[in-house]
Amino acid sequence: MKRTMKQALGLSVFAAGCLAVGMGLSYHWVAQAEEDRPVSVNVKSTDGLPPIAEVAEKLNPTVVSITNTSYVKQPSMRTPFGNDPFFDFFFSPRQPNQPRGQQDEQRVMGGGSGVIIGSEGEILTNHHVIEGIRGGDSELEVKLSDGRTFKAKVLGKDKELDIALIRIEAAHLPFAALGDSDKARVGEWVVAIGNPLGLDHTVTQGIISAKGRTARALGGPSGLESFLQTDAAINRGNSGGPLLNLRGEVIGINTAIRADGQNIGFAVPINMVKRVLRDLRSGRPVSRGFLGVATAELDKAYQDALNVKQGVVVADVTQGQAADKAKVARLDVITAIDGQSVSSPDELVAIISGRRAGDTVKLSVVREGKRLELPVVLGDRKNLREDGETEETEESGAQEKEGGKSLNLEKRYGFEVAALDAPTRHQYQIAEDRKGVVVTRVAARSEAANRLRVGNVISAVGTKNVNTLAEFNAEVRKLEGKPLLLFVRAPQGNQQVTVAIPPR
Repeated sequence: MKRTMKQALGLSVFAAGCLAVGMGLSYHWVAQAEEDRPVSVNVKSTDGLPPIAEVAEKLNPTVVSITNTSYVKQPSMRTPFGNDPFFDFFFSPRQPNQPRGQQDEQRVMGGGSGVIIGSEGEILTNHHVIEGIRGGDSELEVKLSDGRTFKAKVLGKDKELDIALIRIEAAHLPFAALGDSDKARVGEWVVAIGNPLGLDHTVTQGIISAKGRTARALGGPSGLESFLQTDAAINRGNSGGPLLNLRGEVIGINTAIRADGQNIGFAVPINMVKRVLRDLRSGRPVSRGFLGVATAELDKAYQDALNVKQGVVVADVTQGQAADKAKVARLDVITAIDGQSVSSPDELVAIISGRRAGDTVKLSVVREGKRLELPVVLGDRKNLREDGETEETEESGAQEKEGGKSLNLEKRYGFEVAALDAPTRHQYQIAEDRKGVVVTRVAARSEAANRLRVGNVISAVGTKNVNTLAEFNAEVRKLEGKPLLLFVRAPQGNQQVTVAIPPR
């Protein structure tokens, strides 16, 4: 009996030991696996306050400082003082045997922030943070929150989106999860972490002030961006750092500020970044779709003229490009792309550029009151700027007008036109290839003044080409006082646009 009890006791002790060892190994394995999981934040907070401290504490280790050192050549200093020792005391003397005018290599340093998005050292930042200064070679150094530094390699970059992906040789790093910027709401709390003005790991908080801001909000031309706007303080050096929601997810990459404002910052939405990550990781040029159209806002004048209330007006179609091949026509109104409605030129650019070159999309179009579905095989956006032109942008630049004294155009629409003959060509310096009528006067207090300029050539009314003043007048009479849709060309160059002129 005693022997049996001893055996049972021994087996129990052995089992307990095995269990303890197993638990220890299990804990080690679990801990090892958890190292490769993104940092997460418990959104519960006390007193109803947002858990900003928790976000800052847990996500700070995922934010890095990036130093960009570029080497550029500059002419050596030439002075009228020759080898004057007094001058050389205050200013760097030339090196022995250095000829005057020789190109000296200068070191230029810049940098910004980044966020780790993979345990093996992948880091997202801005393109302008890693770009070489004045075309010089650049070296990138990444400093982690624990003080370790690493040389970084550029995996891929996207200048148009101002995004770059770099990598350091490290393992089991804490990294941030990528969230869903489409689900972010205006008024939602956000946290920005970065290295503004050299102040490492500065944390600021605010809200999402607006969504869908374009580069025009920064005072520049429209581009691909559809920025998140935030009032979280962002300064020089924050570039490339993360904009985080209260779950600790990256919903944007901080990019720019309005220098003439206060607390008006912008971040590239992370969903736009996720669309190009595959290309960035592979090092291939980013593939981005291109339609090949110029567009205009569907304002009230266009709505009245085309009898369409929602969509984007096709103001021009580039010959030989994707839209032209799919039979998209000027004055079509694009109402949706693959079932997703569009209401502005910027939305159209964002959707099309989010697709890859070669993808087929279905355009929902209204043409002369009829609804059409047009499949379009997208071209490649990277090929579009070779001639300096822009794509799918809102109408801009020189504007045109039409007129005709016999119709009293000035009274009805606010402008006048004349026949395009030898005298008017000479007077307004109009190229020989232009056909139509020339705008000769625009009333300052008319809507036409916002859309036309004297010297513009009107070559079509609606979808009808006009080569003479008589043809122009005939097309205008048919409209019986409705808004005019005019295809206008500048006197010289390739600039052309469709404009809508409402009656006065």
